[in-house]
Amino acid sequence: MSQSLRMLIVEDSKDDADLLVRAVRAGGYEPVFEVVDTSPGMRVALERADWDLITSDHSMPEFGAPAALALAKELRPRVPFIIVSGEIDLNLAVSLIKAGAHDYVQKSELARLVPAIARVLRETEFYYERKRMEHSLKASEARYRRLFETAQDGILILDEESGHIMDANPFLVDMLGYSREHCLGKKLWEIGAFKDIEACKASFAELQKNGYIRYEDQPLETKDGHSIAVEFVSNVYLVGDQKVIQCNIRDISARKAAETGLRSLNSELDQRVQERTSQLVAVNRELETFNYSVSHDLRAPVRRIQAFVEVLQKEYPEKLDLQGQNLIQAISASAQHMDSLINALLRLARLSRGELNAQRTDLSSLVQSIGAEVQRGDPSRHVEFVVAEGICANGDRALLRILVENLLNNAWKLTSHGPTARIEFGVSLESDGTQAYFVKDDGAGFDMKYASTIFGAFQRFHSQDEFPGTGIGLASVQRIVHRHRGKIWA
Repeated sequence: MSQSLRMLIVEDSKDDADLLVRAVRAGGYEPVFEVVDTSPGMRVALERADWDLITSDHSMPEFGAPAALALAKELRPRVPFIIVSGEIDLNLAVSLIKAGAHDYVQKSELARLVPAIARVLRETEFYYERKRMEHSLKASEARYRRLFETAQDGILILDEESGHIMDANPFLVDMLGYSREHCLGKKLWEIGAFKDIEACKASFAELQKNGYIRYEDQPLETKDGHSIAVEFVSNVYLVGDQKVIQCNIRDISARKAAETGLRSLNSELDQRVQERTSQLVAVNRELETFNYSVSHDLRAPVRRIQAFVEVLQKEYPEKLDLQGQNLIQAISASAQHMDSLINALLRLARLSRGELNAQRTDLSSLVQSIGAEVQRGDPSRHVEFVVAEGICANGDRALLRILVENLLNNAWKLTSHGPTARIEFGVSLESDGTQAYFVKDDGAGFDMKYASTIFGAFQRFHSQDEFPGTGIGLASVQRIVHRHRGKIWA
């Protein structure tokens, strides 16, 4: 396939121009050309288009090769210029080549034209390629120098063979306090920052052998005697045919201080954890003592009251009138209620201890099972249990059972005054995307102004006669929910 060639032909003979074009085409080029024979015509052609080659006759009536060459050098100095002439003095041809022409060819030897064109095009291509490489190299050097000058690490460049410092960047100068001039030409151990000279020499020998070294915590000393910890990384690489060493020196004093502070903080935290653990152990011991006191010291008087009441009822009934017997029954009922409260308190305390054994629990099945148990306890009531299917949660199964028992018993109790009742268990999606499990009923309800206190121990909104209970059930529910890091509301 022919190679396109954009030619500007300076020639006053149409026939000679045609022969020239034919010779070029026969040599494997497809010329795109324009023929001019005056200086103004050549100037217009040069300004209007880019050209791969200019050929010029030596002597024309109004124009000639010297003037054409001068105009070409003015407007298109890098376009190859070949003189194609019928007759030309050798000395004149040499002077034109010295002035910038690339070659000359006799019109009688047009067979030489194509090889001459091929050669000057290669030379031009080599020239531009070299210029591109030089430009790229300069750009690369400029980028490296910019990075070198602005780097936030100290950088030293060393000759790999001698170890002499060839360059030092501004950050290193600021870090160590030694001027660039002080560092240049010296070896690492001669600038004054490395106090262990023998260790520094050994490290340099290791670097020459392996091509890379790294030290995480290298001590250096600044010019004013201040000690700093640095990370020292050095490697060998080629620049042209010369091996050089780049040493990157990063001040890690702030990081070391932070690590020291973190170790101190961790130590303090460990101490606090130990103290907190000791406090918890003491609190648990006190709680166990309290539980024992509640179980033993409070129950004993209650049991004695109940025992004395039974003695009065069995052995002295004839000495008590109706009012006295009613009082004895009231005392007995109060003692039984006190015993129930003590049991409830103990159960509530036990809910705060022990490890949670979290596992996936089928809440729907648990609610159905406990609901059936509650209903068997009072089969005469007509209560509709509505339980959503497939509701599960991760939690301690034993505690979740206590939670469900308290909620369902509470709902069962508070719906007991109507002929029918409805108790529902399900799950709803909150605005933040979390799931909320609920138990609701159509029983007595409560005043919403007391909603914030409904889960407190011994909080009751109905009399004992209306709805009996200890006031501990919902407090137990809240404690179980909080142990699972959940929320509960009514």
